[in-house]
Amino acid sequence: MKKGILITGALGGLGHALVEAAMQLKDIDRIVAADKKPEILNAHKDHHTIVGMLMDVGSQRSIEEVRDSIHKLGISVKYIINNAGIARFFPISEADEAHLDAIVKVNTYGPVLTVSAFLNDLVQNKGRVIQISSDNVRLSGLFQPYASTKIALESFSIAMRQELGLRGVDLILIRPGAIDTGLLHEVGSAKIPDNNSIYREDFEKFTGMAQKEVGRTIEPSKVARLIMKALTAKKPKRIYSINKNAKISFLAKFPQRWIDFLIRKSILSG
Repeated sequence: MKKGILITGALGGLGHALVEAAMQLKDIDRIVAADKKPEILNAHKDHHTIVGMLMDVGSQRSIEEVRDSIHKLGISVKYIINNAGIARFFPISEADEAHLDAIVKVNTYGPVLTVSAFLNDLVQNKGRVIQISSDNVRLSGLFQPYASTKIALESFSIAMRQELGLRGVDLILIRPGAIDTGLLHEVGSAKIPDNNSIYREDFEKFTGMAQKEVGRTIEPSKVARLIMKALTAKKPKRIYSINKNAKISFLAKFPQRWIDFLIRKSILSG
């Protein structure tokens, strides 16, 4: 069997950079670039070592179909980079099942189900899993279900890391700060799902403020190179933080009561 690396969300800014960076890996024969957009099937057709796969990480069936297709191609997955994710901004206290399903299935369940589907491959190859989290897990806040899904992912990942460790498989969490991709700019253009929301004016203030508080950005290619170092390190750290937001670092030290007060004051007086 050929050894492979599976990268989800491979059409995005970071995903594309990860595929490019993975070409430098010496112990991998094939790169499986997976994405839910059909363009992935032809995105790397000029590179015989890159296999494009149509996969929706929000669907267990889709993940398992890709696994079966990969095995038919004679590829056994040694590394997984769970990069696929979607950003959504809305009042969590007004959320309905559809809104929660859309983001939780991709950001939280998807990485867990992907590991589960490829568990035998990972164990046989003494492989490694990279979970792309977010710097925002250090300071969860209003209207940000994205951060909440990443906090949940980290909790699941801690349990999986301990389980996988029993079989010689490493799991590493990556917490990137602001990356210069299209995903970064979605908060500034976010629209509240319900125009009759009791938080409509508050949400508009939040989106305007959030765009200004992004902090310095980092190029996807640089993040990808750092992730590859973590992927191949002999003794990797459990968590890597890349491009921390200074303001988040500062506020995260405050008692939660103070943080709640400061957020409420900034929104109501903004």
